[in-house]
Amino acid sequence: MTSTTKRTEKADVAPLLIHPIGGGDLGYPPMATSPAPIDFHGTPDDRRPLRKIFDGIAETGTDMSGLLIVATTNIHAPSGQPFVEHAQVMKELLCSAKGLCGRRFPEAQVHIVQVDEPTARHSLEALKPVLAALMPGECLLTSGSGSYALGAGVVLAGIETGVPITMLPVDEPSAAYRLRDLIDPHDTLRNWLLRHRFWDELAAVDPPNAALWRLLAARQRADISLAETTTPFAGLNQGRLNKLTELWPTVQAAFFERLARGEAIDHSLLRAWFTQRISKPSRKEAATVPVSAQRALEDLARDLSDPEKRGGATLIKETRRRLSPVPQARHAALVGDTEFIDFFERSASHEAHLAPPGARRLPGSLLANADQWEKGDLVPGLVEQCGMTTWPVLGTGDVLVLMCVGMVPTNDPNDKGGHAAVRQVIDWASRRRGALARPGRIRLRLLASHETMERARSWVTLARSTAPAGSLDAAVLGPFSTEPGDAADINTALLAELAKASPTGMYGSTSLRDVDEVLLVINSGKPVTVNGMVAAGVQWSLNAACPLRVAELGRDRALRTVVNEAGLTLCRLGLDARLARLASSAVRRLDTRTAWQLLANGSPALAAARDAAARLHHDLYSHAKPAASMNTRCEVACRRLELIAHVLADEPWPASYTAVEVLRPGLFDWDMWKALRERSAPLRRLNAYRNETPYAHLLDRLREERTEQADHRGKRPPSKRPPAQQVVLEELRGCVDALQQLRPQRDRQREPDRLLVTRYTRLCEQLEELGEDAR
Repeated sequence: MTSTTKRTEKADVAPLLIHPIGGGDLGYPPMATSPAPIDFHGTPDDRRPLRKIFDGIAETGTDMSGLLIVATTNIHAPSGQPFVEHAQVMKELLCSAKGLCGRRFPEAQVHIVQVDEPTARHSLEALKPVLAALMPGECLLTSGSGSYALGAGVVLAGIETGVPITMLPVDEPSAAYRLRDLIDPHDTLRNWLLRHRFWDELAAVDPPNAALWRLLAARQRADISLAETTTPFAGLNQGRLNKLTELWPTVQAAFFERLARGEAIDHSLLRAWFTQRISKPSRKEAATVPVSAQRALEDLARDLSDPEKRGGATLIKETRRRLSPVPQARHAALVGDTEFIDFFERSASHEAHLAPPGARRLPGSLLANADQWEKGDLVPGLVEQCGMTTWPVLGTGDVLVLMCVGMVPTNDPNDKGGHAAVRQVIDWASRRRGALARPGRIRLRLLASHETMERARSWVTLARSTAPAGSLDAAVLGPFSTEPGDAADINTALLAELAKASPTGMYGSTSLRDVDEVLLVINSGKPVTVNGMVAAGVQWSLNAACPLRVAELGRDRALRTVVNEAGLTLCRLGLDARLARLASSAVRRLDTRTAWQLLANGSPALAAARDAAARLHHDLYSHAKPAASMNTRCEVACRRLELIAHVLADEPWPASYTAVEVLRPGLFDWDMWKALRERSAPLRRLNAYRNETPYAHLLDRLREERTEQADHRGKRPPSKRPPAQQVVLEELRGCVDALQQLRPQRDRQREPDRLLVTRYTRLCEQLEELGEDAR
């Protein structure tokens, strides 16, 4: 049980029975389409679903606090009447003297919930207020009759309201189970920290390897000082340790490990990395580039190294025109890639900090450079020595789609509906794949029973002919049992199938553990198989440390097959706590955009925290209104600097870089910022410290120092180590004092303005509570 799903079970209170009605309650055979007389009662040899459930409950001696019937208001063949009208008749019978199916209830104990359409989405929205009002300690949900989508909506409503839902198979009530009990979220937090390369937090949860994780955390900050003072230890010999003391490889690692996050530092790292990359190619690359072309690249690097110059993308475009044709070496190809130039231009603008997190497909030339770097990276080998396997640094681009296969409907012998469903699922998966950092494959896995293996194979054939070449990996899994009590066995067997291929930790992995998203398609196949698949899907997303999405197959009003997203409620069964834990770690580094993005992958239970993270992000980076006075600008600036001093006091490079980034040009445009620096020594020194970080111009300064030493006489040489913590902290305090002096006497504050610190602390507490049960 996670903190986002606190249960409200009441001691000694009988459970509420929930029953979505369907054709079986009327006496119709499965998938019937022809009109027939309605028979709610049945016979001993033809028992209705409620009769089976009542008999099973009676055998166990379980009492019920009441019955809640879920029924749709739309007309559905073969009845010709809305199911809600049949539900009303059933309620009258159940409350009559004779009762129905061997049981009678007081009228106050029978409830009917009307659902507009037979979908999980509509059922969820209809059930949530009812469960919240009734507040049952537990619910028993009949499974195996009626619409699966209605039952799925009940399960989702139970998750959102914190009401435990027990699945009660109609044909075997004694085999009751809960989805939650099929999922084990424990011991998966380490997966999430490792996949997202949250090295500092790994040090806290994995003490035996803490020394290694701290070194990798410093590397991600582009700080080599810890490696320089470390001695070799088991798993890290002197050769590997020496690699961690090299600045350029360290900056490359910081860039690629943070690239997909999109923080302000990451945007600046893009410029720093690109400038160094084009100016210092490998010998093999340099040999393939004409001297004139390499000179043009070096000129571009020199222009980009000037902190006073704007318009980096324009400079790249001008260089591209000079290079005709553009050399194919990986470093030079960046300049010829229009997607990369567009990406660079978007990233370079301050507005990029304010854009909401979303699809961030990376340019092909950048991915090629990432793949080249990853092949020689130390991390996969170091992590393997710790008994673990890392994930590809930028993911695989793959999405795993799990979908059950049911029987061919008798009224659709050519399976046109099934074919339409496959096409819709492929289309949905393609859209999800398009939102990932890199192009990958759809990994479609169809779950079949003995009776549906042939249909499943035909779906695979169709899928392969539908998807673009190289974009699909499809296979049939099974046969799986369809016995009502076998959900746990199906779950276990499916997890074993998914784990067959061993992960490699590098791009090109074919392991399903390395997928970037898990997609579940419900409402097709036997309920027990679908439930086992849902539990396995949740578990696999925990194991793979990746987002989980659910969609249901349905029909629109024109009776065309459609795929509708069913929301992120299932994330409460484990993912929410891990997402909150990661977001908490990100916020404590002021990686506010990362926290915002992580929380957006969670259920509605994380919505308030996600909004608070977004507000904090905007508190840091938003623009001042054009008409804002200098007094207002300085007030906001002081709040931002107080927050940075509070959070990043022990991280001098991130502190100095972030401090300048939140001041200009959002609060002070470039001309204002230049004037402020000329007027204030603390602001001038802070700006200098910012420019000497690895995220800004440290590599540029070191490169210039080697080639133009004569021009730097009398200047303080750049340091590969960050300044002392106290030095930057004092500069931050000095900047606050200087900005206060620019305000009218009556508005100057003698005490620190800790408004943002308070909001930050409140968000940290909120995330701590949401993630408290992550293990």
